[in-house]
Amino acid sequence: MEPRARVGKNRGQQNFTDLELQHFLFAHGDVSQSLDGTKKVLDELITDFITELCFEAHRSASLAGRQKIKLDDIRFACRKNPIYLGRIEEMLEKKKDIDSTRKIVNPDDDKLAKSAVKAMEEELNEADDDVDMNVGGKLGKSFGKGGHGAGLRR
Repeated sequence: MEPRARVGKNRGQQNFTDLELQHFLFAHGDVSQSLDGTKKVLDELITDFITELCFEAHRSASLAGRQKIKLDDIRFACRKNPIYLGRIEEMLEKKKDIDSTRKIVNPDDDKLAKSAVKAMEEELNEADDDVDMNVGGKLGKSFGKGGHGAGLRR
C-alpha cells in the first residue's frame, strides 16, 4: 500500500492534544479558548504539513540510496522556502549552543569542568575590557587587592 494511502486511513483522528493546540493558537494571537473547529483544522493542517515534509525528505533519501532520513534530507525538502530553511538553521545553531554548554557543565557535581573554565578565560583574556562594579557590597576583581579602584583601566 502506498504510504500516502495509509495516512488517509487516520483522517478525522486528532494527532495533537487540545491543550497543545490551544497553547499554539494562543501564542500566535488567538483568544484564550479557541473554538473546537479551529483546533481540528489546525491539527489537520499541521499533520498534513509534517506528512508532506516527511514524504519529500524520504524521496530525497531514496534517491541517495538510503532508507533512513537524515537532517540534510529535511533541509533539501525545505530548499524552496527560505523561511522554513532559515528557521531550521536557527534551531540547529541553538542546538549546537545547548550541546556545547552541556559539555561544559559536569552533571555529576554541577561544577564547571576545569578545561572549560580555562578555555573561557582564554577567550576573555583580551576581549573582556569591562570593569566589574560593586555588586552586593563586594568589590569586583578589577579593583585589585587595594579595593579602591587601584586596578581600574582608564
